[in-house]
Amino acid sequence: MPPYPGFIGPSNTLRSRNVNAERTINWYVEAAGPGAPKVASWLVPTPGVRPFVVLDNGPVRGLFAQDGRMFAVGGSSLYEVFASHTVINRGTALADGRPATIASNGANGGQLFITSGGLGYIYSLVTDTVAPVTTNAEPVQMGAFSDGYFIALKANSNQFNISTLYDGTVWDPLDVYQVSTVADQVVTLVESHRDLWLLGSQTSSVWSNTGDADTVFQPIAGVKIDQGSGAAFSAVTLDNTLYWLGGNAQGDRVVYRANGYTPERISDHGVEYALDQVPRVSDAIGWGYQQEGHAFYCLYVPLAQTTWVYDVATRVWHERAIWDSVHLRWLPHYGRCHCVAFGKHFIGDRSSGAIYELSLDLASDDVAVLA
Repeated sequence: MPPYPGFIGPSNTLRSRNVNAERTINWYVEAAGPGAPKVASWLVPTPGVRPFVVLDNGPVRGLFAQDGRMFAVGGSSLYEVFASHTVINRGTALADGRPATIASNGANGGQLFITSGGLGYIYSLVTDTVAPVTTNAEPVQMGAFSDGYFIALKANSNQFNISTLYDGTVWDPLDVYQVSTVADQVVTLVESHRDLWLLGSQTSSVWSNTGDADTVFQPIAGVKIDQGSGAAFSAVTLDNTLYWLGGNAQGDRVVYRANGYTPERISDHGVEYALDQVPRVSDAIGWGYQQEGHAFYCLYVPLAQTTWVYDVATRVWHERAIWDSVHLRWLPHYGRCHCVAFGKHFIGDRSSGAIYELSLDLASDDVAVLA
């Protein structure tokens, strides 16, 4: 039996509609599994949403949860979100419309490192206070945590800095690292399997902690990746590897996953054709989550009609979107960031201060309260 009989299949609209014009919007393919099912596969409705809390600042530019606590950056503020559907404004985080990054140094450090609006902030999980911190990497593009160190990538440069071990309030100006093996500009910093991936506009390198007391992080010998990033905030760690929207000297608008240190193309011609119709993809935002055995890489492109979603379980794509009944058109899904807290999936709204619960038990999008 073919894997996708009849009309059950992924989105795959090609340049010629005579060849293929399929679109699967707000449904995804799932194999029926072992036993004696009536069909080999079926279409599962994508999760519905309902408001959990609404922040007084938006959009929601970052979500983070760990050890029973949940935090959000909405507009120009940092919030703590509670299971009781309440929030506390914990302080200010300069806004620039771009995603904020949030990283933790765990119980050993008791801190969150937040990057927002080109600045770095340290939030103490002990005193519940937030304050700007000088990372010596201003303007800060984004941050991460690896092996006890917070890392700050400096925007418009090939430089990153590291904090003191388990203390994000101290950044030695001598702890500066320069990516010098490539000429293109580093735009993305992301940690995966204790490695630091530094994605440039055309090429990428991977660094690791060598244990050297003076030069903690060094590039992994022999690893030079001839594929960069086409959108700085598209990279997501999911299903034990890295996913991102790629680009290099030959072209862009191809989605990759890391197979070891080798980029593996996962977008198909239908996805690539759709991305090629969008005037700009550099502001695309990636986010991911896993639910009932499916790991989803979600690519929100602000100027696209829909959010493109790759299902790792089936290795095919579908679309998620909102129907605009006034202008009779599709708009991208609400989400632009995600976290799991209090036993629930949460997404942050791309255009408001709403944080939604994302659940397969919700048959529709209950956002009337926000109208």
